[in-house]
Amino acid sequence: MSATPRAVRVLGLISLGLVLAGVCGAAGVWQWQRFEEKRFSNSELRHAAELPSAPVDEVLSPGRGVEEAQRFRTVTATGRYDVAAQVLVRRRQVAGRTGFLVLAPLRTRSGATLVVNRGFVPATGAALETPPIPDPPPGEVRVTGRVLPTETGGLGTGLPARQVSAVDVPALAERLGTPAYGGFVELISSEPADSALVPLPPPDLGNPAGGALTGQHLAYVVQWFLFSAFALAGPVILLLLDRRARRRDARAEPTPQEHQAAAG
Repeated sequence: MSATPRAVRVLGLISLGLVLAGVCGAAGVWQWQRFEEKRFSNSELRHAAELPSAPVDEVLSPGRGVEEAQRFRTVTATGRYDVAAQVLVRRRQVAGRTGFLVLAPLRTRSGATLVVNRGFVPATGAALETPPIPDPPPGEVRVTGRVLPTETGGLGTGLPARQVSAVDVPALAERLGTPAYGGFVELISSEPADSALVPLPPPDLGNPAGGALTGQHLAYVVQWFLFSAFALAGPVILLLLDRRARRRDARAEPTPQEHQAAAG
């Protein structure tokens, strides 16, 4: 016995509602996972930023990348700057101004090189124009900085002398020909003082992992589960409305007696 058109329609609505509810529910579960990951990452980064300063060799190792738990960790290092090997990272912004980050290799006492982001210098001319770079303090210095992971993409090609496109530490180490720590540091303080450049702002610890805020992921969770509930309720509501319409039509249809009376 073949199914009636109404039964086929009912089954189709129920199937569609279940599929949509499943898709929306899966999206809600995924957003919940993202919420947990973001909350954990932010907590881990805030904890790292709040730890007391440690010698760089207790946190980083030459040639080893920066782990997530080490990002924003404050370290200290002592050594001498290689002034001739300083480079400018182009097209960066600090406080709404476009310019260059100044990277200086610090030859530490251990023999490894620590790439130090000394600060920011605003652009004063064309993009291909290299501005003058104030020299770092001469002689031995002791720096304190926050750890950041290396960027990727290489140093760029066809750029003016002493300009690079990214803080790619392995590429810089290869150019220098010396072992280097796997990450770099943003300068916080220096002894003697290094105050010739625009200082770098501290990281935003409200959402240090970046991307969507933790609360946004939670809002997405609620949103997707509501969509899932609507998808389940939708077919039921449509069927109830259809049933009500059919009853209304049945009441409005004349009875057989009314048909006979009208015919007589």
